[in-house]
Amino acid sequence: MSNEKDNIKELENQQKVFFTADLHFGHENVLRFDKRPFQSVEEMDHELIRRWNAKIGKGDLVYVLGDFIWKSSTNDAPALIRSLNGQIILIKGNHDRFLHNAAAKKELAGIKDYDDITVTLCDGTSRRCILSHYFIPFYVGHRYQAIHLHGHSHNTEEADEECRIIQELNDKGYNLKIYNVGCMDWNYEPVTLDEILEKEKKHCEEQVDIMDCREHP
Repeated sequence: MSNEKDNIKELENQQKVFFTADLHFGHENVLRFDKRPFQSVEEMDHELIRRWNAKIGKGDLVYVLGDFIWKSSTNDAPALIRSLNGQIILIKGNHDRFLHNAAAKKELAGIKDYDDITVTLCDGTSRRCILSHYFIPFYVGHRYQAIHLHGHSHNTEEADEECRIIQELNDKGYNLKIYNVGCMDWNYEPVTLDEILEKEKKHCEEQVDIMDCREHP
């Protein structure tokens, strides 16, 4: 176990780090559930792989925060994982049915229930990131500018409730930094922490502009 931890830390120090969740490779029902822009599960899988490899280099590190592969038959899971660039660390979700396949598990750089990592941003600063499949309102380090990344809730009423909870707690002074990295919210491709924070910055600027327009019609 200690060797695996050492290897993962070495990967984190050397490679560009990306995040994604809820890809649901091989899951036909998710096309309707998310209203995904694909005509078939085969098209979805092909496009997810294409977008992944267009962005991820061979030496990069990708954290998948759950619900990576759903297959009725997992014999093709090892080949699917090998077709994706980079080293992959899986934070287990509730739909990772492929994990009973020993050959597929061996293709991953790591498998965890939860993780607590440090990510270096493009400007050289570092941020602590708490990773899980599920939303955690009072995640460890939330009082000290830590960031929480998760998946699971897709674009459901549950996701709306998560946003409401974050807003209510932040209105009370908690300053939570929680982001859903589900692929459907990020053009079906992995993203860096810099991209996540830049999207938040743009959203905040848009909200300020809206408020200015209301105050100065």
